[in-house]
Amino acid sequence: MAGLGHIGLGFAAKPVAPKVHLLVLLIATELIDILWAIFYITGIDSNRVGIDTSPWSHSLFMSLIWSILAALIAARIYRDMRSGTVIGLLVFSHWVVDLITHPMGAILGGKPLPPDLPLFFNGSCRVGLGLYNHSFTIAVVTDLGMLIIGIIIYVFYRTKKKYTSASRNNITLEKKG
Repeated sequence: MAGLGHIGLGFAAKPVAPKVHLLVLLIATELIDILWAIFYITGIDSNRVGIDTSPWSHSLFMSLIWSILAALIAARIYRDMRSGTVIGLLVFSHWVVDLITHPMGAILGGKPLPPDLPLFFNGSCRVGLGLYNHSFTIAVVTDLGMLIIGIIIYVFYRTKKKYTSASRNNITLEKKG
């Protein structure tokens, strides 16, 4: 279930970044977890005893770095500051949502867990408000709710865009006829 809320933000961002393909927006919301998977597999994001600490992917500091890099790269690719800004904000939104939801005790075995998001690197203060720490139901409802709201925003945007395009085409045809 975890992760669907992030994707909902990607859907909701499409009206604000019309030049950016939806898949790029969805990947931006999950970039931190994609990096985590790469760093975890390679051993970069775990300490010597194998405990997942995620400082290179999920720390506040590195989330800001990844967000800025994504924004700069996207602005260059799209030649548009708005697209770059939206992509950067979507990358950073991952950390914000994780701050609210982590630790994920209800999803990962049911026991409340201590805060797990480092501010900087190993040994730094860890934060997490723990929305998903106590109730699997809250976790499911929140994630699905964010996903559904994001999809609804996207569908309304697409419907409005099609309707506007159809209206423009009818006006153009009437002028020609």
